[in-house]
Amino acid sequence: MPIYKPAGPQPGNPIQLSFVERLRAGRVVPVVSDAALANLVLGGWQKLAQGYAAYTGYPLPDRDNLVKVAKYRQLFAEDPQGRRGLQDQALKADYLNWVKNHIYFATQAGGADPDLLAEAEAQVDSRTVSEFAHLLGLPRFDDGPAAAMRVWADLPVRVALTTSPYTFIEDALRRAGKAPRTEVCRWRKELDSIEPAIDGAYRPSALEPLVYHLHGLDAYPDSLVLTEDDHLEFLVNVCQGQGNNAADRVHALVRQALFNDLILLGYSLAAWDFRALYAGLIKPSSKQEDRGVVALQVTPNEAEKRYLDDYVRREARFEVFWGELAEYTQHLRQMMTGQ
Repeated sequence: MPIYKPAGPQPGNPIQLSFVERLRAGRVVPVVSDAALANLVLGGWQKLAQGYAAYTGYPLPDRDNLVKVAKYRQLFAEDPQGRRGLQDQALKADYLNWVKNHIYFATQAGGADPDLLAEAEAQVDSRTVSEFAHLLGLPRFDDGPAAAMRVWADLPVRVALTTSPYTFIEDALRRAGKAPRTEVCRWRKELDSIEPAIDGAYRPSALEPLVYHLHGLDAYPDSLVLTEDDHLEFLVNVCQGQGNNAADRVHALVRQALFNDLILLGYSLAAWDFRALYAGLIKPSSKQEDRGVVALQVTPNEAEKRYLDDYVRREARFEVFWGELAEYTQHLRQMMTGQ
């Protein structure tokens, strides 16, 4: 903290300065949405969501509501035998395969080398979405929207949480010379067979941070939180077993991290991912005092602003920044450097 002299005004905003100091001390936990990473790496969340709606033949106007579109796909798709409806794992594998197609055709439209496209196409079935994106040169950290992730990767973050199933945060951290550990939330009992990536001796650090995927990981399609049913089950399950490491669906390191300051990046207040995350994990872990939490909305509307300002500021002591992720990143850079 800066030294405040008895005489004269204090420099800057004390709350903002306090937040920056906590960030420098590794006491701030970023929570990154799937939409934020789609905007930075995959050409835009709205384009991805609406493309999936077109793929499924979704007939309603709210074509960027991924939760509803996925449920429609589950109910009305036909399997290879002509039977109506998809099982849970088949739905999620189908969705991830569609995302790979979205990446392929977006890269093709951007003028990618035909040989590179052919090589990626030959490996599409054997690669996760994250691996497939790597084959096609994504994320592009040197220019474009994904360059904003370099600012975050350089921060002394010990734990990062995300509701995205892709490992783009880990890519940015490795580019910054760090060795992140990737772990996935076992939000349902059937996921307990996934081999853990961390053990009891591991302690997250700025050089070896933990990236925890709350809503699943693309390497395990059945781990995705995709439909409304999934979000409700996630909400119920993560609220149970707290304080009992044997029964808790959320790792103890993450429970501890939730008592630090949080930066919510790229969430919409009305979206299921925010609602389940806030009600199931953030609100129960909130401190009573103001802890300088910042919530960032990707595309806020006036109703969301009024609701968030009136409710979440008082309920969870959130400080709100309205704007795009790249804009907030520039704001954060200025706070950190004073320039």
